[in-house]
Amino acid sequence: MDFRLLTIEIAEKISLLATAGLFSVLVPPLRNRLLGVGGQPRDRLVALILGYLLAMWGAKMGIEWMGVHVHLAPIGVLMAAILGGARVGLVTGLLAGLFTVYRVDDALGGLGVAASTLDGVFASIIAEREPKLLQGWRTFFTASAMLLARGAFIATGLAATGGDAGAFLSAWPALLVMLLANAAGITIFVVTARLVLQREETAVALAEARGAADQAALVALRRRLEPHFLFNALNTLRATIRRNPDRARDLVSDLADLYRYLLHHGEDALLREEVEHAESYLAIERARLGEERLSVEAEPLGVVGDARVPALLLQPIVENAVKHGVAAREGGGVVTMRARREEGRLVVEVEDAGRGERLGPPEKGSGIALETLRARLARRFAGKAALDLEPTPTGMLARLTLPWDEVAPPVTSPGARSAA
Repeated sequence: MDFRLLTIEIAEKISLLATAGLFSVLVPPLRNRLLGVGGQPRDRLVALILGYLLAMWGAKMGIEWMGVHVHLAPIGVLMAAILGGARVGLVTGLLAGLFTVYRVDDALGGLGVAASTLDGVFASIIAEREPKLLQGWRTFFTASAMLLARGAFIATGLAATGGDAGAFLSAWPALLVMLLANAAGITIFVVTARLVLQREETAVALAEARGAADQAALVALRRRLEPHFLFNALNTLRATIRRNPDRARDLVSDLADLYRYLLHHGEDALLREEVEHAESYLAIERARLGEERLSVEAEPLGVVGDARVPALLLQPIVENAVKHGVAAREGGGVVTMRARREEGRLVVEVEDAGRGERLGPPEKGSGIALETLRARLARRFAGKAALDLEPTPTGMLARLTLPWDEVAPPVTSPGARSAA
């Protein structure tokens, strides 16, 4: 056979075996072994079965060249050793040798069985004592050394038993192709399998980190509201009790609703719940600033009220509207909340419109709350959401845009509603 055609055929067979080996990434017991966890007998049994099947396949796909059966059975043996450890590699090597000699090529007889077992022994020792030698590109050199030792063992055995060691050694090109093919095949398997696992682990870790960051931001926002706002609210309540006990009772209810929402709500909320929460907050601020200085308007939400949005979405925005908009004006002002669906987006707006002159120069805030909200939106919606601030003649308009398909309420069929 022409060497170029042989190389192409061997490369195709290596690809097939390595691809089949990647099946191990999908099987939980083998996946555990690749990750370095899981030592249950079941895990090792699955590794042995996979390795033996691949070894049989590799032996059957062999090609006769220069009087030598160039085959890929060692790939399965090495996979079994990597996935299952010492005993699995040893047993797989023995079984693969028996299959190759008695079902594929009996030219080497018992010496072939011993050589295949030797593959398993070497792979087992390395997998047990020096597992780093079977990781990454080191695998190629480790496998090459093992298969070189295999060839030396066969040549020595033939010479010792009166076999034709010279003819065996004269076929060194075929032996070299077999060595390189098996070393390349097992290396492709190891490198690709670990790359797949690392990317998946990275994706999972990134998702967990984003979730943790979002949760931390939510916790920070809740804690941020507690100290200064609660102090002001209690002072307002104390003053209101003397002047208007009925109004004080309403404020107690608003305060209770506000903190119940803060402490017990999950990471998501209905938009209408967010608006109600914001109204409770604004009711307390209205009592603190004076009924005549702060007015609150909330336009009807309609169907968009059932959209699921990140919890405490409106809290920093209305807080900003009161602090830097209404409270900073001599005559107070109005805070308006509205929402609509617009071209595949949910648009939520909070606008503050002040009356009269500013009370001193504009106060410069740190902007941490709004930047934290932007970061939450970026993590949650992968850049498809935005928070924009637009100055108006009398104040500021804060506009939130969220992708509608990610916040839309689930569609419930009429039949499902009637069944409920």
